[in-house]
Amino acid sequence: MTFAAALAQACPEATAADVAEVERAIAAARTRWPDGPVPDDELARYLGERWTGPTHAGDLYLAWWCASGAPAALATFEAEFAGELALATARFRSLPADELRQHLRLKLFFPVGASPARIRAYAGLGPLRGWLRVMALRTFVDVTRGGRRDAASRALEDTDLVTDPRTGLVGADLTALLKQALAAAVTGLEPRQRVFLRHVYVEELTLEQIAALYGIHRATVARTLATARAQVTEATRGALAARLGDRPDDLSTVVRALERDVDLSLSRILDAPTP
Repeated sequence: MTFAAALAQACPEATAADVAEVERAIAAARTRWPDGPVPDDELARYLGERWTGPTHAGDLYLAWWCASGAPAALATFEAEFAGELALATARFRSLPADELRQHLRLKLFFPVGASPARIRAYAGLGPLRGWLRVMALRTFVDVTRGGRRDAASRALEDTDLVTDPRTGLVGADLTALLKQALAAAVTGLEPRQRVFLRHVYVEELTLEQIAALYGIHRATVARTLATARAQVTEATRGALAARLGDRPDDLSTVVRALERDVDLSLSRILDAPTP
C-alpha cells in the first residue's frame, strides 16, 4: 500500500487534495532533513490520529520521527530549533543552559512510566515552533521554581509578544492590545471549547487522553480544538483590525506577533485564575 493510500485509509476526512498537500509537505521535510525516514503506514496512522488538516504536516513528520527516539531525529530537532531554545534558556539564569535543555529533552522525547513522550502531544494545531516555546518555558519554570504554578503564570505573563520591526523594541501598548483581544476571543468560545484548549495548553494532555476522558473519538477532539483555535485567531484579528485600521504598520506588526505566539498566548490566558 502506498503512503497516500494508507493516509486516506487512516484519515477518511482527508480529501485527495489534502493527501497530495501532505505528500508535498513531507517531501519538502525530507529534503530539509535528509536523514528522516521514508513515510510509511505508521506515519499515516500517526497523522490520522492527529488530523486537523494538512497545514502542519511537515512539523508532524518531524514530531513523529522524534517520537521514535532515533538519535538523528533528536539531533535534527535541536539543530532546527536552536534559536528558540537559546532564547528560552536565556530567561532562566539560575541553572546552566545545558542542564535546562537536558530537562526539556527528557520531557519531550522519553516516556515516563505509562505516559508517552510529550512530543507525541503535539497535534499540529499550530506550528511546532510555537508549541515548543510553550513546552520549554513551562518546563524551565518547573525546574527552576520548584514547579509552582503561580511562577509559571508569571513567567508566561512577562513574555513580550509584540516587537516593532523598525526599532526592535517591544511595543507595550500593542502588547496590551493583543492580550486584551486574545482574552476576549477566548471568553467568546463555547465552554467545551475552552475546556478542551485548557486540557492541551495548560494540562498538556494528548488528543488520546482527552478523548478517553470524555468517551469520544480522537477526531472529535481534534476538530473541536482546530475550530476553537481558528475562532480565537479570527476573532482576535477582527478586533485588532477594528482598533488599528488607521495604523496599518502597527496592525501588521501585531498580526505577525499573533501568528507567531498564539500558542504561548493561549497557554498564558487559559492558565490565568478565573475571576
